[in-house]
Amino acid sequence: MPKNKILAIVSISVLAIAAIVLGVILNSTSKKFKQTQAELATTQTTLQETETAKTDLEKKLAETESTLSETQNTLSETRSELDRTKEILQNASEAARKIAAERNELQQDKNALEREKESLRAKLTEIESELQRIREQSQRSIASIQERFKDTVGAVLDEAGRLKLDVKGKILFETGSAILSTEGKALLDAISEEVLLNVDYSDYAIRIEGHTDNTPIGGDALRNWNLSTERAIAAVKYLQEHANVSAERLAATGYAFYQPIDTAETSEAKAKNRRIEIILVPPQDFLSELLTSLQTVMQSIGQTGSQ
Repeated sequence: MPKNKILAIVSISVLAIAAIVLGVILNSTSKKFKQTQAELATTQTTLQETETAKTDLEKKLAETESTLSETQNTLSETRSELDRTKEILQNASEAARKIAAERNELQQDKNALEREKESLRAKLTEIESELQRIREQSQRSIASIQERFKDTVGAVLDEAGRLKLDVKGKILFETGSAILSTEGKALLDAISEEVLLNVDYSDYAIRIEGHTDNTPIGGDALRNWNLSTERAIAAVKYLQEHANVSAERLAATGYAFYQPIDTAETSEAKAKNRRIEIILVPPQDFLSELLTSLQTVMQSIGQTGSQ
């Protein structure tokens, strides 16, 4: 067989083999290509899903960051509010301590006021009892005076327990005179015996007050002062020197016509105003004012205690 023919057969065989191999390779490559395409499609799908998931995650992350920011703001506000609340609580606690201290102090004051109230009530009872004793004693004296001297001497007891004897001026003195008449001296002796030297009035002060009417003496109103004072002094001197009344108990005052008991411009009214008043002042002369003060204080204490 010729060499060329053999070479041709060999070439054809090689080509056939190569074609077969190539076919096999192409077939294998085609399968791998299809597999690769499938894997690529899968990868693309996965990638798309991943992108979608990424987008969702980024959205959620943004939302989370927004929520976190809001949460931080809320936390900051909450902390601020907490700080304010703590401050309020501290202030409230301090206020509560102060209130408790003030309440305790007020309670102590109230207790002290209650004790003072009881003390004042006891004192008030004592004063009222003493005033009642003085009233009863003076009423007996007034009855005795009015029975003995009838219309010559008037007697009255005021709220402070002072016994006031009103002696008509014409009985003690001549008109315009400060010299005691005989009848006036006898009347002062009788008053001393009945009242001034009575053991019930031994510790009473005796105040002699002179009064005139409003007619100027000799046309000079200042002389009314002189006459009212001189008459009071004349009565005091007589009581001391002749009626044995202790000088320490006596006092003389002149009021001219500035304390009338009747303001009418009649002869009867003027006669009433021309007078000598003998006022017996008990050691408790302050009783009336003290009684009023105590009642006011107790009322104030009662109002304070109720608060």
